[in-house]
Amino acid sequence: MSIAVVGGGAAGLTSAWLLDGHHDVTLFERDSRLGGHADTRTVEVDGQHIQVDAGFQFFSPGPAYATFNRLLDALGVARESYPATITVADTTSGRSLAMPPIRGGRIAWPSLAPASLGTLLRFRRFLTGIPPFLARRDTSITVAEYLEQCRLPKSFADDVLVPLLLSFWCVERDEFLGFAAYNALYYLGVNADGGLRSPVQSEIPGGLRVYVDALVASLERTRVRTDAAVTRLSRAGEGFLVETSDGAHEEFDRVVLACNARLAGELIDGVPGLEHMREHLGRFRTFETRIAIHGDRRLMPRDEASWSVVNARWDGTHSSLSAWNPRRDEPVFKSWITHDDELPEPLFALATYEHGCITPEYFDAQATLKGLNGQHGLWLAGLYMHDVDSHESAIRSAVTVAYALAPDSPRLRALVHPR
Repeated sequence: MSIAVVGGGAAGLTSAWLLDGHHDVTLFERDSRLGGHADTRTVEVDGQHIQVDAGFQFFSPGPAYATFNRLLDALGVARESYPATITVADTTSGRSLAMPPIRGGRIAWPSLAPASLGTLLRFRRFLTGIPPFLARRDTSITVAEYLEQCRLPKSFADDVLVPLLLSFWCVERDEFLGFAAYNALYYLGVNADGGLRSPVQSEIPGGLRVYVDALVASLERTRVRTDAAVTRLSRAGEGFLVETSDGAHEEFDRVVLACNARLAGELIDGVPGLEHMREHLGRFRTFETRIAIHGDRRLMPRDEASWSVVNARWDGTHSSLSAWNPRRDEPVFKSWITHDDELPEPLFALATYEHGCITPEYFDAQATLKGLNGQHGLWLAGLYMHDVDSHESAIRSAVTVAYALAPDSPRLRALVHPR
């Protein structure tokens, strides 16, 4: 069959990779680069060129990213792992809580005070309750409802827990409290151990661009078209007519929409037979985050000994994340600056990404769309089509497409039945 894959992010590239050699595949990407949120930027710092992932960056070597790790194995992409230390810093008071307080020979002395140690122990107790909750996979409970059920001390919830969780999304606090607790707590629950040690996370040396380039290089028959925005989708007999921004149009037997839910909904608007799918795609709400790659220490905890890989910056209203790689000699940071009035200095790069509002309605729409997927020859792929919002979910959505369109693919077996 001839198959159009619309979108060159993780879901689209993996879909093309799995279908490659089994069908005549054409991948359309509206931007000049491939990868989507796998977006490695090269920045120059003190004469050195450094690769920094502006979007998706960290993943675990464990079950939360099992399929993605198998894909990296199949592509021969190396990874490095190190502890994901965490700090919650209050920018108003200057106080910070480093978890754990001792890391790599550095000691964050304020976090060893009796009150801070008590908070650390409370945080560990909170973590122990997450795995049983996740096992129920109840996506109807909001963050606010879950925290109320836990009966946490107000100071712990307001000054530590909510600022930490909120920093990963960088939205308004009230909006975040309406997110599904299943999603908001997922990575804490699957990655944390039972002690005071940090969970382990992985990165790709050279950035995620290495894996994206490896995926593209392994496409044998797939045509890849960048700077080719799909502007219209219409019926052509039993298949589809795909039109692009340059005025070109081409017929395909099947179409895989591997763009986000908003764009997918716009493309199928008015296509006969896809009205129900269009309705539920419209239930996904999104927000934008602005991310800076920079060298401004002001966006990090005041006490350098408290710097962590993950740093939540809380001003009493908004919480933003700053990521730092302690293995680098250069002070290069990645910060969410959606709510900042001033840009950091020095500024190396800026990026803006669209994310889904992961509410209970998000999961309800996801469940409905799974039952509609593939109808009339139209397939949806993307992180919103599988479980929590993550790179792993994007890869898993591509696996779903391949099960239907290329079930005998050896590449598919490598992702779902590893040796």
